[in-house]
Amino acid sequence: MQPSPRLQSLIEHSISSLNFLTPEQAHSFLENGFVVVKNAFPQDMADQICGNAWAELHDEFGIVAEDRNSWRRHPHGYIRTNGRQLHFKLDDEAPNAALAQCDVLGGRERLPHNGSHLMFAGGVIANFGVESQKEWEPPSPRQGGWHKDGWHFRHFLDSPEQGLLTVPIYTEVLPQSGGTFLARDSISHVARLLLEYPAGFHADSVQGAGYLIPYLIEQCNDFVELTGEPGDLALLHPYMLHRRAVNPTDRPRFIANLAIVLEEPMCFQRDQEDPYSLVELAVLTALDKSSLDHEPANPREAFVPAPFRKEPDATTRRAELKEEMRIMLESGVETPSWGSSFGYMTNNPDNH
Repeated sequence: MQPSPRLQSLIEHSISSLNFLTPEQAHSFLENGFVVVKNAFPQDMADQICGNAWAELHDEFGIVAEDRNSWRRHPHGYIRTNGRQLHFKLDDEAPNAALAQCDVLGGRERLPHNGSHLMFAGGVIANFGVESQKEWEPPSPRQGGWHKDGWHFRHFLDSPEQGLLTVPIYTEVLPQSGGTFLARDSISHVARLLLEYPAGFHADSVQGAGYLIPYLIEQCNDFVELTGEPGDLALLHPYMLHRRAVNPTDRPRFIANLAIVLEEPMCFQRDQEDPYSLVELAVLTALDKSSLDHEPANPREAFVPAPFRKEPDATTRRAELKEEMRIMLESGVETPSWGSSFGYMTNNPDNH
């Protein structure tokens, strides 16, 4: 669907304000929900991060880069390293990566500290092929693990806690080699749900077992796997549903997933002197609107992520989620019957 003339004018105005991204890259982000910026950071930075990760993997798990058999010492082949305090300030060491992120978000002034704290840490998400994994299958709705990032806050249409997902690629990621699966058309479905329910959603509702995920992902039919080379930077819309993929190869995949926080919530009623960000424009395009009056119906709220909750917070949050699930079922938003078979929570007791 083509944007309205008014929305198209706003898009062109925002694109004319970009400092680094090309118009083609900007349109790619708006149309696909993500863009891969080639050579956004130096190869030697990727090499340093990978070397640091291999050292940590050896010390923590006995995994050695040169010994493929050792890669199987972790049962799931999917490991996060903490990075051991390695950091790279992007303004100094990867300015193109900083410029690209600022462009998508509407400029440095919309980031805390004017974007001067943008950095890559040394941690990686490693995806090794292990014998216990199933064979690679193309992305489709009926798979476990689809989710919307953001396990630490109540989700609203304009949430500032996660303004952009950035995925630096540290090793070559070829097709069918463990690249993250993306649902390119998920932005519109997530946007409509968030618009319709300004009360917002519990953090657990959209995580890897969230009851809303099957409802959202079964509306999607445009899937792709994320591939790239060391030095590439993928910029993903924060509404993008995604999931990890099996890596059936003997090529380890090292990436990171970093969320960029906004200084203020997203705004969908900007004037001509204050261009929309590409992230905001993607939402407006999905909703076929040139402006939008949105106000959350509940206070913004931080959550302790589910794996780290302690009592009594854990019990309180479970009760809140249960009540939300009941309300959503009564409003017609129902977890599809297949959801529980793939590990998702369900708000329909008949689906257990």
